Amino acid sequence: MRFTRTRKRASAAALAVVAMGVLGVGSATSAQAAEGSWYIRSGGCTALEKVELQSGHDHMAIDPTAAPNGCEFGIKNVNTGGWVYGPTTNPSQSPWEYDGPGITLQACLWGPFSAEVCGPAN
Repeated sequence: MRFTRTRKRASAAALAVVAMGVLGVGSATSAQAAEGSWYIRSGGCTALEKVELQSGHDHMAIDPTAAPNGCEFGIKNVNTGGWVYGPTTNPSQSPWEYDGPGITLQACLWGPFSAEVCGPAN
């Protein structure tokens, strides 16, 4: 079978999407997170949910990458439903929040006129 240039591009694009999902890059899902970074998007607002091992335990931060007026960012404790950081319109990275045993955190954002979107729980 002979591939056309368009089929080659489509195949390359499909492989890139699969690779991005495996590496944790792209839209967030509800799956359990591990160390890494995941993009979350809502209403023109974009941020990275970052999970990093520090002193033997996970820590989480939210790092806004696109924050037009009206974007809000925060880190939610999934177990209690309360916020450990924010929500805030501050476009700077949050402090690293402890995400050790017994604690499940999730970075969330929402834009003007859009619903809350959260990254994977960790």
